[in-house]
Amino acid sequence: MYNKRQVHSFICREDYPLVKTDKGTIRGYMLNEMFHFLGIPYAKADRFKEPQPIDAWDGVMDTQDYGFLCPQLPDKEVKGNLAFPKRYWLEREDCQTLNIWTESLDPEKKMPVVIWLHGGGFSKGSCLELEAYDGENMGRYGHVVSVSVNHRLNILGFLDLSDYGPEYELSGNVGMEDIVAALRWIRDNIAQFGGDPDNVTIFGESGGGGKVSTLLQMGDADGLYHRAIIESGVLASEGQTVEEAKAEKKEFAKNVVEAIGGFENILTAPYDELMKAVRKVTDDSPFVNWGPVPLTGTFKGDAWSVGFREEVKDIPVICGSVFMELVPRNEDFREKELFTEEQRYQAIVDAYGEEAAPAIRAAFEKAYPEFNIYYASMADCMVRRPTRKFCELRRDSGAKATYNFMFAHETMYKGGLLSTHADELSFVFHNVEFNPSQFAEGRELLLQEQIFNAWMSFARTGNPNHPGIPEWKPLLPGENNCFVFSKAPGNRVSHDDELMDLLAKYSKYSTPFFHRKKLSDQQK
Repeated sequence: MYNKRQVHSFICREDYPLVKTDKGTIRGYMLNEMFHFLGIPYAKADRFKEPQPIDAWDGVMDTQDYGFLCPQLPDKEVKGNLAFPKRYWLEREDCQTLNIWTESLDPEKKMPVVIWLHGGGFSKGSCLELEAYDGENMGRYGHVVSVSVNHRLNILGFLDLSDYGPEYELSGNVGMEDIVAALRWIRDNIAQFGGDPDNVTIFGESGGGGKVSTLLQMGDADGLYHRAIIESGVLASEGQTVEEAKAEKKEFAKNVVEAIGGFENILTAPYDELMKAVRKVTDDSPFVNWGPVPLTGTFKGDAWSVGFREEVKDIPVICGSVFMELVPRNEDFREKELFTEEQRYQAIVDAYGEEAAPAIRAAFEKAYPEFNIYYASMADCMVRRPTRKFCELRRDSGAKATYNFMFAHETMYKGGLLSTHADELSFVFHNVEFNPSQFAEGRELLLQEQIFNAWMSFARTGNPNHPGIPEWKPLLPGENNCFVFSKAPGNRVSHDDELMDLLAKYSKYSTPFFHRKKLSDQQK
């Protein structure tokens, strides 16, 4: 395994490495035979307005540091860094920058380009937030040009002020328009970094997956990418019409403008004042459902509301989720293998009730025979069910190959834990050796090669199959295929349909974990 934390070689000279972009020359650095160009500006924008091309410059711009992050509410919890090693950075509104890792600056190399869109919903996060997001190993082992993008979020990216003038017509979606601007910059410049502008894959997890699915619904992004990967980024539709959703977003914006003292104030107030106004409108709730506003620009609405666009039905898609998704990691977990059979079954009873427990146990054993039945008490259906439905609807719409997956890796973290939200990212980026909570007796290294090479094969060809895994089939007519990445990897057909239906019926909350008894209570 290559240890990227050991410096074997480093080059950063006045004349090397330099790349001439369409606006000017940039200087990066070369570390351990990989080129790094960080914090490259791809656009500029006034507050709430659509992005514009950046100005050209003379001389050489150093691009050796990550750019500013979009302002956002700070985290208030320090726990969880073992499972999700994080990085924090400076914030400023001019946050339209991207980062590139590549093994070649030869325009004739024509390597696949893989573009990462970070998680955090549409409200927070950044392209450098998790150590897992580092693109060096993806470029090194995948022989691709790895790119990550920062863009506007929350109120700065998704407040619909279209009633306040035509120059704010796109304000409800400028966070996504930033990403489109980044894709245009990549199209025009990526060949200088060894990349092929005609072979671009966009991928993201959680909110980043939501950004990928939004791009699939945006006409001005057409032709700027050729494959798409959505990881844990599909949730069920709220049942609103696009007109109702648009009206609701406009009303919310109107209330925020009033709370801050008028439209002129919202254009000039510091970010903290903007968010104070939001808190007034939401009765001091920190949660706002930020996201792209339908009927804004070329975004007419998500696929649940308006269907899948004909223009992107030829785009191959990977779409999947992980086993436990939003189950919190801060419970008092114990050694799962030491549980008696009665204790394992009791966890299912505690999660779903006496009536449901026998059927859920049987459905779980059928779907995941490789795992302790205790984990049936922690299985996700909130993300898995709409993800499966999304894949089915896309297939039934006549769209090109759609590949579904489930990531279910059991670690020894806290006595045994099946994958939760974002756990696959260390594997996808080939960075699992930097995440201690993911290790499980060495199995993770094989699993890393299996999923990483599937993603890289997909980026090269639109097909995730490679010699290191059994055949992974797309959804076919009457055949709901799903590849399970676990200690028993393979393609399964409708393997958890019954389980998902039962969980949806008997779960009282989004995930059953939130009303389970603590394991410590079970073992007293």
